[in-house]
Amino acid sequence: MKNNIQSLDDLKAERARLNNQMQLSKISMRNEIAAIKEELNPARQAVGVLNNVLTSPKKGLLNIGIGLGVDILLRRTLLARAGWLPKLVVPFVIRNVATNMVHKNGKSIVEKGLIWLKNATEKPTLSAKE
Repeated sequence: MKNNIQSLDDLKAERARLNNQMQLSKISMRNEIAAIKEELNPARQAVGVLNNVLTSPKKGLLNIGIGLGVDILLRRTLLARAGWLPKLVVPFVIRNVATNMVHKNGKSIVEKGLIWLKNATEKPTLSAKE
C-alpha cells in the first residue's frame, strides 16, 4: 500500500504503522510455531520411546547388573521355552528400557528403596493396651 508522505509527521506515522505491523507479524509467527510444536508433540514422544527401546546409556556397573538380572530373569525362566528370536529380542529391549528408566529416575528409585527398607526393618511399637 502506497501512502503519500508529504510531511515529517506523515513519515513518523508510516514508520509507526510499519513497526506495529512487523510486531504483529512476529507474534503471529511465534503462535504458528507454537502450534506446530504442539502438533509434533506425539511424534516427539514416539521418538523418545523408540530411543529408550533401541539405545542404552553408557556402560557402567549398574548397566551390567541390570543386564545380568534381565538375562537371568527372562532367558532362563520366562523365555525358557521360547524360540531363538524372542530370546534374542525381548531381553535386549527390556534391558535398554530398564537401564534408561534407571538413569532418568535414579534418585527417586533410591529414595523409594530406602523408604521401603526403613519401613521393612523398623520394629513395630507396641501400644499401651497390649
